[in-house]
Amino acid sequence: MNEWPRRLACRLARTTVFAILAVAAPGLQSSQPVYGQVPSERLPTDPAVTVGELPNGLRYYIRQNSRPEQRAELRLVVNAGSILEDDDQLGLAHFAEHMAFNGTRNFPKSELVRYLESIGMRFGADLNAYTSFDETVYMLQVPTDSAAPMRTAMQILEDWAHGIAFDPAEIEKERGVVLEEWRLGQGAGERLRKQYFPTLFHGSRYADRLPIGTPEVLQSFDPARLVQFYRDWYRPDLMAVIAVGDFQAGDVEALIREHFGRIPAPDTPRERRTWNVPGHAETLVAIATDPEATGTQVELARKLPPRDHGTLESYRRTLEGQLYTRMLNARFSEIAQKPEPPFIGAGSSYGSFIRGGEMHSLGAAVETGGLETGLAALLTEAQRVLRHGFTAPELEREKTNLLRAMERAHAERERTESARFAAEYVRAFLQGEAIPGIEAEFALVQQLLPTIGVADVNALARTLIGEGDRVIIVTAPERADASIPTAETLLAVVEQVQGMPVAAYEDVTLDGPLIAESPTAGRIVAERPVPGLDATLLELSNGAQVYLKRTDFQHDQVLMGAYSPGGLSLVADELYPSGVFAGQLIALSGLGEFDAIQLERALTGRVAMVRAVPAEFSESLSGTASPQDLETLFQLTHLTFTAPRNDSAAYESFMTRIRAALANRDANPQAAFSDTFAATIWQNHPRARPQTVEFMNDVNRNDAYRIFRDRFADAGDFTFAFVGAFDDATIRPLIETYIASLPSAGTTERPRDNGMRPVRGVVEKVVRRGIEPRAQTRITFTGPFEYTRDNRLALALLMEVVDMRLRDVLREDMGGTYGVGVSQSTQYFPEERYSISIQFGTSPDRLEELTAAVLAELEAIRENGPDPDALARVREQQRRGFETNSRRNEYWLSVLLREAETGEPSADVLQFPARVQAVTAAALHEAARRWLDLGNYVRVSLVPEAAPLEGR
Repeated sequence: MNEWPRRLACRLARTTVFAILAVAAPGLQSSQPVYGQVPSERLPTDPAVTVGELPNGLRYYIRQNSRPEQRAELRLVVNAGSILEDDDQLGLAHFAEHMAFNGTRNFPKSELVRYLESIGMRFGADLNAYTSFDETVYMLQVPTDSAAPMRTAMQILEDWAHGIAFDPAEIEKERGVVLEEWRLGQGAGERLRKQYFPTLFHGSRYADRLPIGTPEVLQSFDPARLVQFYRDWYRPDLMAVIAVGDFQAGDVEALIREHFGRIPAPDTPRERRTWNVPGHAETLVAIATDPEATGTQVELARKLPPRDHGTLESYRRTLEGQLYTRMLNARFSEIAQKPEPPFIGAGSSYGSFIRGGEMHSLGAAVETGGLETGLAALLTEAQRVLRHGFTAPELEREKTNLLRAMERAHAERERTESARFAAEYVRAFLQGEAIPGIEAEFALVQQLLPTIGVADVNALARTLIGEGDRVIIVTAPERADASIPTAETLLAVVEQVQGMPVAAYEDVTLDGPLIAESPTAGRIVAERPVPGLDATLLELSNGAQVYLKRTDFQHDQVLMGAYSPGGLSLVADELYPSGVFAGQLIALSGLGEFDAIQLERALTGRVAMVRAVPAEFSESLSGTASPQDLETLFQLTHLTFTAPRNDSAAYESFMTRIRAALANRDANPQAAFSDTFAATIWQNHPRARPQTVEFMNDVNRNDAYRIFRDRFADAGDFTFAFVGAFDDATIRPLIETYIASLPSAGTTERPRDNGMRPVRGVVEKVVRRGIEPRAQTRITFTGPFEYTRDNRLALALLMEVVDMRLRDVLREDMGGTYGVGVSQSTQYFPEERYSISIQFGTSPDRLEELTAAVLAELEAIRENGPDPDALARVREQQRRGFETNSRRNEYWLSVLLREAETGEPSADVLQFPARVQAVTAAALHEAARRWLDLGNYVRVSLVPEAAPLEGR
């Protein structure tokens, strides 16, 4: 049951600086080539998908797929959401979704969750649901290595479809949980939405049908109205069942027919209407401010009619939209990297808005007082496109990148994850998206992309950047010293830019190879197999070591990682801020002869990326590449060590933007909460300073560059690891040319103990900030720890047991919180220690009650040990997790790099399932006594400024 504001944001495709949304590519599956010629021709359905409809109207989509192995992804899709609620049902579509996990015809109360956990599935990760304006979707993953889980899973889906119990006692308990979910969504963001939604949804039912509902209805609704919503809208003609996984499709189809064919169709069904947002000729303006807002944003959104996504014409339009969005966003990115840019970041999006419409959006985050400048910059670039169009080189770059992405998808067609297929079939049912399959889609892209010219994309731009149905949305902090422009001023900016001269875009590209002259190669001087593992360790002539592990998990993926001890611990405290941002500044500066923009263009059509980061006790690299672009990965790695740039323009742009982004940081109550926690637990150590404007003032470009060069000057004590679909004969010469040739001083560094130690004893602090009636607390335990595999496993299992227990008590029994976050970590250097954190939100008047319940449950586990049933469920979850993780390149890369850091033999992980099974309740009881030290924790609580707090 995902947090509704996040789902809502996804559905609206809202533009933000840090998540610019583009048109989503149609799904990628396997099929036969299609060479359609008629624009209105319907795209075919992938023959690998069984699509059917039962006599009662329920549709189903079934696909056999073996990624991940021995797993099935199941979905129950209900074409009904909050838009269908009556006035006295606000929030009950979402409430009905909650009740699906609180008792059904065949699974009383929480037995459904317990059963799924017993077969290794996790609540939240493998078992979840969401409700939006227009639909409700239930998601379930189950193992398929035996028949029973799949049959039971189908019974669960059937129960959700027409067998939710709606027990009155469970409804009353769940009121508290849903109200806490509502509370969790409150804050500046929600208050801002309430101000601009009526304008954005001008004259539409969507304006007052937010999925979370209202607290007034949630607190007082008649349970009969909840049941009525379920009876009205959970019916077979509005449902689809989706099954994708490692199974026999015929067997699953039989299960679907058995379980869902017996659901009766309603005799007199209510009409399932579709609502639109009415059009408006004028440009509407919404200006929303809030005292706790931390950023200033401006957006020009244009609402557009929906498209039919199932034809050849619409597919071509989708390709044009992707090209348009990519090119315009590339221009915005280029502007943002200039000194004193007009915005912190900007972007364009074009895609789904609501079920009945689409949206084109231009949005920017700007500094305080920069709304007019930011809006003018957005409009100027839009006018540049309208008057002069895109250039041929821009279009060719993006066509090359789009084709390359499709080539990769085609190469991985046998390695596509089942969840990705399932998500596509959800869209096919709800939105009519075509599902032709990757073979057909790849053929279409190859056929259509060469026919799309600059004139086509420019013509699309004119339809998107038009007048009518436009809304300008401004969100900003409410500050006495901040001048917010009026609606008339913003509209005047629009008129002014439309009348200004705008020069054509100049496309400047630096030609030439990444490395002009190949470096003098070093040598592989020794090699040995990694015991017990299908991997090899190479020793190079410059002292560096390289792990090689070839896999077939992905056909088009090679991952790289590198580790060296030392890091920022070897940097003086006064230089620490510069060191923290050294990696980011280098990434923004480019490599060798190429600045960041030129480097991106030079990499057109190539899939290769490298990032270098000086961390606290190490310096590391991470990278990824397609096998065919492996040399590019190695060249970027070599340049990172030997030719990082010190770009003053990139530095000035970065500092301008980050200072603007941080200017209102302190308005957010969460900032005071996290700052107080860090200062408390780390006893005001200088390296625990928050990243504020004052912190950024201590960042120096030349110091950052020197720190980076120093940390990556000596490759001799680095250990590299490559995992993926590489060819051994190809990668070895690249290692000798680009890694063995790196400079080496012949020394091995050790990180330095910087003296950061967590405070001892029980320390409690209260932060009084915020307007909303919500509170949260974080309790963190720390202490010494023997850093062994068995201890780390015991701690991980213990925390999973604690998580289950606190969820049952605080959420299910007490109805006091939407969720409890339980996490743990261990540290190898400078001293071996552990950390356990427990965090939850609730109403201020229940904070102490729930905190006391947490501490009481921890004491009970210390005294009595873990619940054996919970331990059994956790063991199975860990075993199932290993099954899927051990088939991923990322997992083995982390295993090899851990061996480089700690010396632990990598092959030990092969014993993980046996070690998990060997963990006893007695062992966890002892772990609880050692690590749940109720005499040593830090607790920091956040409460509203005006709220009384019991016992304080």
